[in-house]
Amino acid sequence: MPSETLKTARREFSPAPETAGEARDFVRETLASWGAERSADDIVLLVSELVTNAVVHAESVLELVVRRLPSAVEVVVADRVPERAVPQAGPLAVDTSPSADPGRSGGLGLALAAALATSWGVSYSKDDKAVWFRMQEDAPAEEDGPALAPPLPVRPQRRRPPKPSPWAALDAALAARLALPDLLDRTVEYARTALGGDAAYIALATTDETQWDMRAATGLSSGHWRPFRSRTEETFPSVAPAPGAVINDDLMIARAHRGKLARAGMRSLVTAPLIVDGRITGLIGVASRRIRHFGDTAAQRLQDGADRIALPIERARLAEVELARRASLSFLAEASDLLTGTLNEQMTAALAAQLVASRLGSWCAVHSINDLGTARLMHVMHRNENYNDVLRTLLTELPPPEQREPRPLWNRDMLALAGMDDELLLELAEGPGISVPLVAHGQTLGRMTLGRDAGADFTRDDVDVVDDLAQRVSSAMENARLYAGQTSMSEALQRSLLPAKEKEPDIPGVDHAVFYRPADERTVVGGDFYDVFATDGRWCFAIGDVCGTGPAAAAVTGLARHTLRALAREGFSPAHIMDRLNKAILDENTSTRFLTMLYGEMTPLGGDEGGMRIRMVSAGHPLPLRLNQKGEVDSLGTSQPLLGAFEDVDFFTETIEVHSGDVLLAVTDGVTERRSGTDMLGDEGLTRIFANCSGLTAQAVIVRIDRDLEEFAPGGHTDDTAMLVLRFL
Repeated sequence: MPSETLKTARREFSPAPETAGEARDFVRETLASWGAERSADDIVLLVSELVTNAVVHAESVLELVVRRLPSAVEVVVADRVPERAVPQAGPLAVDTSPSADPGRSGGLGLALAAALATSWGVSYSKDDKAVWFRMQEDAPAEEDGPALAPPLPVRPQRRRPPKPSPWAALDAALAARLALPDLLDRTVEYARTALGGDAAYIALATTDETQWDMRAATGLSSGHWRPFRSRTEETFPSVAPAPGAVINDDLMIARAHRGKLARAGMRSLVTAPLIVDGRITGLIGVASRRIRHFGDTAAQRLQDGADRIALPIERARLAEVELARRASLSFLAEASDLLTGTLNEQMTAALAAQLVASRLGSWCAVHSINDLGTARLMHVMHRNENYNDVLRTLLTELPPPEQREPRPLWNRDMLALAGMDDELLLELAEGPGISVPLVAHGQTLGRMTLGRDAGADFTRDDVDVVDDLAQRVSSAMENARLYAGQTSMSEALQRSLLPAKEKEPDIPGVDHAVFYRPADERTVVGGDFYDVFATDGRWCFAIGDVCGTGPAAAAVTGLARHTLRALAREGFSPAHIMDRLNKAILDENTSTRFLTMLYGEMTPLGGDEGGMRIRMVSAGHPLPLRLNQKGEVDSLGTSQPLLGAFEDVDFFTETIEVHSGDVLLAVTDGVTERRSGTDMLGDEGLTRIFANCSGLTAQAVIVRIDRDLEEFAPGGHTDDTAMLVLRFL
């Protein structure tokens, strides 16, 4: 059982010449405070010797502990160097430690401990080494002979530490689970150091195992190392490695002297394959500037390192490939969303160039090809805006040839023949590029060209992404062209169904204005129309609305407009014209396309007051509104059956008179059915708006109503809208 500790004093000392004196003073003061002065001189002597030994041999921070036991004093001197054993006890022992003084005998402190202390010893732990002794306070002096010394401390057997593995640092890097680029960079450094070479590199097989990606290297160039793809054995020797390590004693004899190794001054080389599941997945090589620098030992060592990294690198590479695949799919999905969001060919080209320059290359250009086969540069974009003008000039003067394999699109001779010797042009021409056609349904719509800076390269995965993106750009360009063609056709057809502004007649005593706005969809022909024309002594007006939109509605509109004009010029009454038009629509088998129409013809009233007599028919159409000089609004006429719905219909002509200062408004249901949420404008809302138009010209009335409609329902024109205003002077 350990003795009970009554008191303890503890202090740390730094190794210095004066440490022994400080330790003696500390022990003497401690013993005096405890009243244990009987053996103080012997204890202080032993402490001084043991502390001196520790300062000389350990050269570390010391800890001095003094304990008061029931009948003894215990002192412990500990240092932080457990691997350095204490010297043997004895007056003739010699200290052989590296820091020992050659002229000083070692072990005197332990000899004194053996002679003076009741008991003593040495203990070792993982972190420190301690020499201790105990001094009995009431022990009688020995008169019959010297006291027996305790057994000498057992010196631990010092084992020679194992020689560190040349790949210890590599093992630590593998355990750290670094990202693949960092792991490859560290591996080439460790390989060069382990074999004493001047350069090292790592090449990984591509996904299809047909080429090598040179992913990391050290010592091959003075500048920044850029990964590239090797296509031939000229770049690096042993491009098709053997199952084991291969030594090349003199690179000048091999074809490799035309590659990067020879340009870096390398003369000998050893390579080892990375093998996973029987497949060669990569190659690690170490080169030297000396001939025959590597032997079998170096080759075996390099193969050992290759075996260590083969599986971790292959796993990291596959993870990298998977991340790149997901990133590519995400990029293509985002590109599809953006490209399908525009139906303008110029915008499509600009968007494609921006997407490519931000993700796949340093620059991108998009050409379009028309039906005659003429190419036109639509958009060009470089990451560095300072290159845009120069790049545009290059692409205009020397259109790039079609090529799918990444290589320079131009050479210096081509630029010289074209008189283009600018340094920026030469820099652009030296970079690798790809030019792929944009084809949709067998028709070539254009070409997409992209390039990278000199020294960079495209991977096979990059080329595959370019091909996928080109298909999406082609589809977007085709859709944009189809939309543009359909829009142009619809607008032309719509214009043919409305009277030309310059052909509208001047009506004496009447200020008139018309308004037409189709729905938001530009590719669809609207069903609303209006017309104003003159006949013998009469001025006719019409406004109508065909059920539905598109070509079928346009056919009804065209039939109604031309039939109306032909019958009006024959002098038929409005009722007769409506009857004949109703039968014509039914005869055309367009029973699903109904038509509402307000038709009227005006003749002067005569006299000094002016005004007009209007004969009209409202066939299912909203009745016209009249605004008099007092600001009062009322509706005119009677609603009769719509056209194209029934065969036996009797229309009748109504006659009304309007006077100077009156304003007549006729609209289609796109005005009255304008909605703001669940609220609809309706006839009452239109009446309120129209009542505020007193004193305005016909065109000003149109502008006021259009403004108020927009305030009521911003952007709410989801239906065709037509308005006709007649202001009687």
